[in-house]
Amino acid sequence: MPERCKHGLDQRFCSLCAAALRPPTQRQPRHERRVAASSGVYELEDIIGLLNAVQVRATYGAMAELVGGIPRGIGDRLTRLYSRSPEASWVVNAETGMPTGYEAHERHPALLSNPDIISSGAELERRLAQWKSNR
Repeated sequence: MPERCKHGLDQRFCSLCAAALRPPTQRQPRHERRVAASSGVYELEDIIGLLNAVQVRATYGAMAELVGGIPRGIGDRLTRLYSRSPEASWVVNAETGMPTGYEAHERHPALLSNPDIISSGAELERRLAQWKSNR
């Protein structure tokens, strides 16, 4: 079985980890580095803590922008960590506003109480930094 990187992906295919190993002349342009720079700062557990504390939803895409990887892979990583528990149900599909593959009893009871959905990594990072500074 191939080894997994810190982003939960097969190490051979993780663009974020591979970028860190490239010589500086072959790295991404400056405007594309933001995600790679942020990926080492926040963990899935940090973001799930925020979403539960403030009871707001975030898209799989926003999560992927902040922690690295692809949106489709975020669901798998969350399932490995939280086994479709209500605390992880705050991460949702951008189109439906609901967590993918969760049964009604697996969703947080307050999931739909707030209409806000964080849809960008930048907004998620801003809210996470603010939340951490207020704790």
